[in-house]
Amino acid sequence: MDRRIFLKGVLGSGALTAMPLAALANFPPGGADAGRRVLVVAQADFSQALAIARGLADGFGIRPVAANVQQLGSFAGVSAILDRAGQARVIGVMDDASALIFQQIAAARGAGLAMETHHRVGEASLVSFAINI
Repeated sequence: MDRRIFLKGVLGSGALTAMPLAALANFPPGGADAGRRVLVVAQADFSQALAIARGLADGFGIRPVAANVQQLGSFAGVSAILDRAGQARVIGVMDDASALIFQQIAAARGAGLAMETHHRVGEASLVSFAINI
């Protein structure tokens, strides 16, 4: 057994397990954001992004929204997702380029970036972020 592959698997699964807990830590049940809605957006083209998003969404008792690359790479697609979110906090899990486009369009609409993390799961490089609208 190759130790590097084993350690990557252990670290990757540990990151997936800790991810929902880290997200919940930013949204305390009795805090100022207690009644605030959350929308979790995942890139549908990456199974790893969907897995992370499902874990996050389960922590909030909701289902993630799956968006394809065309939606995440266009102004109209991202605007439609942000319109759907309304005043909810948006958590996204997608590739680097899609995350950058999503964050820039959200910033142009007045949203603020609250958190950004980078993940390496197998061959996939993903970014997760939280935006306050």
